[in-house]
Amino acid sequence: MAHCLSSRLYRQCPAIHFLVMVGLGVPLLVSPRVAQANDFADCTSSLIGNGLEAKAAASACSRALHPTQVGDCVAQLSDLEVKPEDLLAACSQDRRPAELASCVTTIQGQVEVPSLSGLLDHCRRSVLPQRYADCVVGTVAAAQITTTESMALCIAAGDRPVDLAPTFIFAQ
Repeated sequence: MAHCLSSRLYRQCPAIHFLVMVGLGVPLLVSPRVAQANDFADCTSSLIGNGLEAKAAASACSRALHPTQVGDCVAQLSDLEVKPEDLLAACSQDRRPAELASCVTTIQGQVEVPSLSGLLDHCRRSVLPQRYADCVVGTVAAAQITTTESMALCIAAGDRPVDLAPTFIFAQ
């Protein structure tokens, strides 16, 4: 701070130091939350409570980036007539376990689903599970098609580019 005393910007120096300190401290405040020991404990106990073996539950929670989300996903889907091992496999393989659970419950609650394991697999394979659920429910209602057909159409729907700039390759 000695250099500030001799400068003309003497009155701005405390503000500069304050801004530097705030700039260094903000990343610490907005950094992503790291999973803590109680998150792993909550996940493991939730999975054991939903019918999984202790070793399988501990293994799945130890590999999860967000263990509470995996435990919550399995707990939310535990009322379905699907084996807990299949639920755990789907929830732990999906990068958005909360949306996976929401996808399955949304579709299962609004349309008739012939196979819950097929529905679980389609929601797991979808990149955006909630959008997939909206697609399935909307197309079944509007197009009068079966749920199986709608699930196949919506999972195959891709991101199609719109309004591309023309190429500048001249035709010969």
